[in-house]
Amino acid sequence: MLKTYIRTAFRSLRKQKFYTGLNVLGLSLGIAGGLILFQFISYHLSYDRYHRNSDQLYRVVTDLHLQDGSVEHERGTPLGLTEALQHRLPQIKDQAVLLKTRSFTVGVPQSGAWKFFDERDNIGFTDQHWFNLFDYTWKEGNAATSLKEPNTAVITQKLADKYFGKEEPVGQTIRLDNKYNVRITGVLKDYPANTDTKIDLFLSRPSYKIFYPDAEANMTTYWGIINSTTGSFVWLPDGAGIPEKKIEAAMTRITKAHFEADMAPVYHFHLQALKDRHFDARYGGVIQRSLLTTLAIVGLFLVIIACFNFINLATAQSARRSKEIGTRKVLGSTTAAIFWQFMTETACIVVMAALLSFVWIRLSLPVLNDWLQLRLSFNFFQDPGLLLCLLLLIALVIGAAGSYPALILSRWKPVDALKKQITSPRSAVFRKGLILIQNVVVQVLIISTFIITLQIRHLKTTDPGFNKESILMVPIPDPDRNKLSRLENQLRRDPEIRSLSFCFRAPLSEKYIGGSVSYDERAWEKFSASSIVGDTGYLHTFQLPLLAGRNLQKSDTVREFLVNETLVHKLGINDPQQVIGHRLVAGALDDHPGTIVGVVKDFNIHALYTPIEPALITTLWNFYQYAAIKCNSGDQAKGRQIIQKAWQSVYPENVFEYHYLNEQIDEFYHKEELLNRLINTTAAIAIIISCLGLLGLISFFAIQRTKEIGIRKVLGASVPSIMYMLSKDFLKLGLLSILIASPIAGYFMSHWLQDFAYRIPINGWIFALAGCSSIVIALITVSYQAARAALANPVESLRTD
Repeated sequence: MLKTYIRTAFRSLRKQKFYTGLNVLGLSLGIAGGLILFQFISYHLSYDRYHRNSDQLYRVVTDLHLQDGSVEHERGTPLGLTEALQHRLPQIKDQAVLLKTRSFTVGVPQSGAWKFFDERDNIGFTDQHWFNLFDYTWKEGNAATSLKEPNTAVITQKLADKYFGKEEPVGQTIRLDNKYNVRITGVLKDYPANTDTKIDLFLSRPSYKIFYPDAEANMTTYWGIINSTTGSFVWLPDGAGIPEKKIEAAMTRITKAHFEADMAPVYHFHLQALKDRHFDARYGGVIQRSLLTTLAIVGLFLVIIACFNFINLATAQSARRSKEIGTRKVLGSTTAAIFWQFMTETACIVVMAALLSFVWIRLSLPVLNDWLQLRLSFNFFQDPGLLLCLLLLIALVIGAAGSYPALILSRWKPVDALKKQITSPRSAVFRKGLILIQNVVVQVLIISTFIITLQIRHLKTTDPGFNKESILMVPIPDPDRNKLSRLENQLRRDPEIRSLSFCFRAPLSEKYIGGSVSYDERAWEKFSASSIVGDTGYLHTFQLPLLAGRNLQKSDTVREFLVNETLVHKLGINDPQQVIGHRLVAGALDDHPGTIVGVVKDFNIHALYTPIEPALITTLWNFYQYAAIKCNSGDQAKGRQIIQKAWQSVYPENVFEYHYLNEQIDEFYHKEELLNRLINTTAAIAIIISCLGLLGLISFFAIQRTKEIGIRKVLGASVPSIMYMLSKDFLKLGLLSILIASPIAGYFMSHWLQDFAYRIPINGWIFALAGCSSIVIALITVSYQAARAALANPVESLRTD
């Protein structure tokens, strides 16, 4: 019986090649879009879940409750907190600390010389406890001994191949920043891509005291230093162990013991589950769960509108198959047999669509991975979750798309079917309802695409209050005063260099130094201020306008301050001139006092999610980590060559690196760019699916009304009037969908925009433009078939049976 159903189904599908092709193409796009979004969501949900104890691992994070009522979130913690916690709560199974470092130039001996590599953001100090908590596969060495001694390190296989090729890495010595010799004592297999801890070079924890003796002393004795690079993790017992609230209560008691009475209420430490780390933007999370939920809904709607297309085309063609159904029933076929015949046809179409979706995925995967900066793969035989999703998706589409038409068609009475008396107002209303829902979904996606695109453009083009164009940020390996002077002298002698500044960071950066301030003889203020460290060229290089006073004088220490307008207003002072000459103490800079010598115009310190905050600028040479350089010439390549030559003459044993400030700032909005690309792609797929449905329906209605069109033309109807007759129902539904979709899209987009301190207004012209776009797309889709039917010879039309 099944074999007969399949043979009959393919015979029927071959007779209707055009509509079969539209259905297969539309469903394949919906299935492909759904699978891609499923894999994207699954990939992010899998972050760090491969660790066996992932459900029992927590990171300790910090909330700073300031006296002005604001709360600052920090992913770092005091260095000794987890150790103190374990002493207070011995039920904790284990704890670990990871101290990430900015960068190192790694020197590797090769053929009697040194070859240098720049390693950035993939280096950390830790000990054996880290490997007790997290799962790594050891190729050589072991957790118990490999990181026990100072100046030892463990590297991943990726670095081992990069540094030593086919040579044995264990026992080799590398040199960091031309200062510290480090012996390789172990090699790890490369970690999976779906982790937020991307460390390739693990240095032993005892080495930290040798590399950073001052920082080690400060971080262990003064708990007020909160550094985002200090990661503290704990391993809690499973089952009915100690609850999170008990741990957090213990941390509160520890806080009171290690902080003064007036500072203890400021520091709030709490646990963040490892499974939530990837999704909490407050503590450096990459993507929000709400975005994944939104994408899951969008993916489901892609499949649904593809199913709607199928249902519409199937029910619209019902009259063409009425004689077939009537004949089958007269010859003894049952309702169930006809139902399963139509379900078999649907299954054949869906299977063909699924196979075609693999082609779309295969073609688009390299582009998608480049866009999303991920490593998505589609191996259905090695990924049980993906295979299960595919099978469920096929079953869902067959059930959703095939069951309604099959039930309707199989229930016709033989006499009505043979007389073609099977149309009803209810079926027409149902079909229009499906088209309306489909158009509403498409319209919401189009409006969302416009608003997200405009918001990202606004973020990138809004004036941050300083110059960000064509400024090279060049890392400084060693802020030695003599080396900085040599580099400065060489660069300033070249006429191609317009301005130069040594600084900790650019004015807008993801890393900053923050703390309380004290003005004159007043107590510590209730707000915190960002401390920006830069030399006397900072204002000129970044073109920060000076509103009052003068620029900083050259100094290697903190002696003078520039403050921004917001800090002045926070002090309760309206006239910038009134703060000039007054004393200020910067708590973030070891309580260094200085004199306010100038006030600069407000500028953005963080990405445009947050408003402008209080800030001060001062000099402190040992904090300088970058040279900000702007060239005179429009030839950027020439300027980079000049800078590189001077830089390498001062730092010959380091690797020259640079990035442009405007590109770095654009990277802050990576999440929004990602959302924009995904919504753009899904909107394009939804529009194509919708257009395929419109094309099939207008084509079918044109054939169905062939005689009517011929009679109208004989009676003098014009071509435009016939085109309008065929298109008016679609245009009315399109206009109605715009009215319904606009408030829905407006609500969700206004909620999304609340995350930004700087956001675009949602004006009416956005909805008008989106509506016009969808109407134009619909007109282009239906106009060809409508015009073809209107221009047909009426004599030929009247001859058709």
